[in-house]
Amino acid sequence: MSKPTMAVAALLALGIVATACTSSTTSAAPPASQSPTPTTSPLPTSPAPPVDVTGKSSFTIDTYDNFFTPNVLMGSANQKLRLTIDNKGTATHTFTIQSEDVDVLLAPGTSQTVDVTFPKSGSTEFICRFHESMGMTGELQVQ
Repeated sequence: MSKPTMAVAALLALGIVATACTSSTTSAAPPASQSPTPTTSPLPTSPAPPVDVTGKSSFTIDTYDNFFTPNVLMGSANQKLRLTIDNKGTATHTFTIQSEDVDVLLAPGTSQTVDVTFPKSGSTEFICRFHESMGMTGELQVQ
């Protein structure tokens, strides 16, 4: 074997060994200068900010485990709204407005549509009867 061929063979062997040594798993954290990879969660962890539904005739509220999102809808006095409640959580919930005789049961993955009316002034509360003590409440609020 000629010297150049032996040198190439030696370099290739050295490259294979070096690659094998560096491809082992490590638990070292990435350098601080690197940005962390953003992670997206399909489920929010808290309600959305209040939403202005003035002038709308329909809207959808999502339920997750232990909160409605959004949990405050702002509208006009006596405004009628067809409201769809979509249960995206893993627990069964209710959408209840006692003053309007609205009380629907929502199994996980289901939705219900109800007609609601904003009050003349102030706000009307809606709740989940099963999780009200955990803060699962919201309001229809007149602006």
